[in-house]
Amino acid sequence: MHVGEHPGGDGWEQDTDTLDTWFSSGLWTFSTLGWPDMTDDLKTYHPTTLLETGYDILFFWVARMILMSGYLLGDIPFKTVYLHGLVRDVEGRKMSKSLGNIIDPLDMSAKYGADATRLSLIVGNGPGNDTKLSEGKIQAYKKYANKIWNATRFVLEATDTLFDSSDTPLTEYDKEILHDWHALLSEVTDDITDYRLYLAAEKLYHYFWHTFADLIIEESKPILAGTDIATCASRKILLSTVLLEQLKALHPFMPFVTEAIWQHLPSHKNKRPFLMVEKWPSKT
Repeated sequence: MHVGEHPGGDGWEQDTDTLDTWFSSGLWTFSTLGWPDMTDDLKTYHPTTLLETGYDILFFWVARMILMSGYLLGDIPFKTVYLHGLVRDVEGRKMSKSLGNIIDPLDMSAKYGADATRLSLIVGNGPGNDTKLSEGKIQAYKKYANKIWNATRFVLEATDTLFDSSDTPLTEYDKEILHDWHALLSEVTDDITDYRLYLAAEKLYHYFWHTFADLIIEESKPILAGTDIATCASRKILLSTVLLEQLKALHPFMPFVTEAIWQHLPSHKNKRPFLMVEKWPSKT
């Protein structure tokens, strides 16, 4: 048969088991919501706000979803597309079975925790850029999760049942600490709003470890052991407030450890059962 020549004969039948994956997945934004019927779900959830996917399927999937939605519904399927890069090994190579360099997130979650695995994929991973991942990086964030547990344990023991907002006045020094935290929280809030998720996670990571745990908690030990009642009471309120707000801010990045800790906070039992439905802390 010559190139371009069609096969001859009768009885040709298209294989019914063949599926054009990218064509069918291009219908995903609305076919899953009941289309072609104009269902309540379709009216409510289409178009959506954000699509997050890898840059390598920008043409194969993202463009097709836009084309299909525009043609069949006359509307765009989403307003913003957040493109992440590829996860590569520590040497920058693409992960493959033949190279034996695959890091299975399920294995890492079982070994070091899902939060450590999540955070290792967020910090240092700007949109559209490939990221290098190693087991050592994931292991390091398990230590961070332990740091959060230990810091919380100290605050709980130091504050007893004072884990509520209080009318106790703060000292000027504690006001400065709270102001600095709220300034950082404002930055983090803006970073999340503008999809700079890697920066938000990194700022929260460094503040909790190096400022809250290493500095504020360490300097709180002699204050709490001192005889100045007003200064001691102020520091207890400061520790409680900053810890609570950090748990809320960290929750999108480390949902499991923060939720587990939240359930142990005395003033939050039998109030709002889950941290995930709490309001975002004020940045002012």
